[in-house]
Amino acid sequence: MSSLRDLLSALLLIAATLLGALWLPAVWIERNVVDQDGFLAITQPLSSAATLQRSLTDSAVDEVLANDLVPGFLADRLSPLLQEQAPRLTGTEAYATVWDRAMVELHGALFTPGASPLDVDLLPLIDSLLTSAEDSLPLVDNLPRPDSATITMATIPDVPLLTHATILDPWAHRAGPIALALAVLALLVSSHRRVALTAAGLGAVLAGLATWLLTTRIEQIVPDAVDQAVFLGPIVQVFEERFATQVMPQAVILLGAGALVASVGLVLLGLRHRS
Repeated sequence: MSSLRDLLSALLLIAATLLGALWLPAVWIERNVVDQDGFLAITQPLSSAATLQRSLTDSAVDEVLANDLVPGFLADRLSPLLQEQAPRLTGTEAYATVWDRAMVELHGALFTPGASPLDVDLLPLIDSLLTSAEDSLPLVDNLPRPDSATITMATIPDVPLLTHATILDPWAHRAGPIALALAVLALLVSSHRRVALTAAGLGAVLAGLATWLLTTRIEQIVPDAVDQAVFLGPIVQVFEERFATQVMPQAVILLGAGALVASVGLVLLGLRHRS
């Protein structure tokens, strides 16, 4: 009977270790990637990144010049003017509107199975550009606006991990408490509780170590097709950095707590053998 109890205890501790290893990464992904508000909280400051700014403003200029909106006799004069005005758009409400809409579209595309186009409506930027041109060019008023200015900024590759993450989302915050409950149950079931306590501590050490290793290897785990993609790549790299910075200290705490529990178990074992 005692052997069955110890076997059940070992199985419970293995399950607790696996859940413990998944807990911290799953919670971070749920809060900062799956949850739209958390995702936008990270991406909103990225609107000031020069590379991403140029992607939007240059696209707006190209859209104006490529669609023959401007009469031919003005095109040569307007082109350098638009190029000059484009960087100034980044501090405007129009730019903020386009960026926020683009990030909402990006969040949806990341969780759409298969490759998805990232379509961005540049009309607010184009309207601001043409308004500035009207103010700068003498005798020019009411330049025509396009009816639609939605372009595909990038193609978001399929990320199966994220599409599956939505299934596990409700369980992310529960993984840690469930792992702790399983570890406590394993102690109660075991016929050798000092050994089980030591094993529980070692399981927590392994869970913390696995999480720590994940934070140090996150750039290698994310496919190049994602973190090197046009427009998407710089954004994903910021998420990788944020993940490593925020989760690593938590992993160290988990590892330290496990080491403490394992040490207590070893001390109790030592005292038992001495007695």
